[in-house]
Amino acid sequence: MCNKNLKLSVVIGFLMVNSVFALDSKKEKEELDLNSIEEVEEELDFDPGFDTAKYLPEGFDAYAFATDVQSINYMDANDVFELDFDTKEYLPEGFDPYKRK
Repeated sequence: MCNKNLKLSVVIGFLMVNSVFALDSKKEKEELDLNSIEEVEEELDFDPGFDTAKYLPEGFDAYAFATDVQSINYMDANDVFELDFDTKEYLPEGFDPYKRK
């Protein structure tokens, strides 16, 4: 039993020493040069099947930055929404959204 433990410890020790010497950080730094990486750009042609210009406002530019931040209409959590129909017609009888099952 002691002989098996000794052999196992020696084998594990050799594996650990081998892995320590296998990591040569200088070699890895020399191999990885960021300037040697080439960037490949692919032009993707996407055809949605309809003319998108019909559905966008005149002079629309997707890459333009909105300069007037005050003109953006944000939805507030406290905004009150009024619906033009009675929602009770579309809900089951006795529906209570705040009741837990």
